[in-house]
Amino acid sequence: MTNKGLTNNDHVRARQMLALADAGQLPAADRAWLESHLEACDSCRAFAQDAGDLVRALRSIPVAADRTLVAATQMRVRLRARELRQRDERLWLVGVSCVVVTLTAVLTNLACWRGFTWLVERTHISAATWPVAFVALFIAPALAASVLLLAQGTHLANHNR
Repeated sequence: MTNKGLTNNDHVRARQMLALADAGQLPAADRAWLESHLEACDSCRAFAQDAGDLVRALRSIPVAADRTLVAATQMRVRLRARELRQRDERLWLVGVSCVVVTLTAVLTNLACWRGFTWLVERTHISAATWPVAFVALFIAPALAASVLLLAQGTHLANHNR
């Protein structure tokens, strides 16, 4: 058969599809196009035959690894798997902690807001003063804790060098 009517892009596409077809990742529609192209194109059919022969030859060569290499690789894979499990466990714990902190903060905030409202009604503090005091009382502990945690984190970062 001849190659008349085929473009250079068809040949490039066919060669890319050959690699996917060998890996079993070629959709049925593309597989049908490739088969029809290989029937019509001598050079791509020869390329497919040569590529298939090369793959079969490479697969026929036995590959053996040294036992120490295999053991070392297995150990590293197990260590990495353990590290990933531990990281996932820590992340789950952090997520649960964030949810618990958020819920307790909301509940505490609601209770304190009602408490401040009751206190303002009893002491007749101005309406502009008590929200500022309320926010200051909730932000101050968070700021203090943040500063302490940052200082401790900085200390740990310098200590681990």
